[in-house]
This record gives sequence, C-alpha cells and structure tokens, in this order.
Amino acid sequence: MLRALGHPTRLDIVRTLAEAGDTNCMDLTRHVALAQSTVSEHLRVLKEAGLIEQCGPGPRSGYCIKRDALVWLKQSVVGL
Repeated sequence: MLRALGHPTRLDIVRTLAEAGDTNCMDLTRHVALAQSTVSEHLRVLKEAGLIEQCGPGPRSGYCIKRDALVWLKQSVVGL
C-alpha cells in the first residue's frame, strides 16, 4: 500500500477520491491532466494494492476509496 501511495499522482488520485467519492476514470484524467491510459495504470496499481475499488456496474463505473483499508494502513503506521 505504501509503495502504491509513494507516487505523487496516485496519492493525488486517492485524495481526489476521498474528497469527491465515486469518480470515474475520465473525471480523474481531467483532474490530473494525464493520458487516460496513464490514469488507468495508476488506478490498476491502487486497486491491486487494495486501496480503491470499482463502484457500480459496467465499464463506465467509477472508483471509490476502500475506507477500511485506509483505516488499517493508518493504524499500522501510527502504531509503529
């Protein structure tokens, strides 16, 4: 999870999702001003790390934060 959040764009995406809630890839692409394929790759890394998940059915579904994963990460880091 920390490796996934170590990239500034991925951290920005997580912050955006935390503030906005369910957001689709095209909205994130406009927000971070990168190519859609690049944003999709960042979303893949975040999803594989267990930090985000797809919300809603279909290819145009959005992404949202897995809040329980962020709570666990925070507790693990603060507990050091």
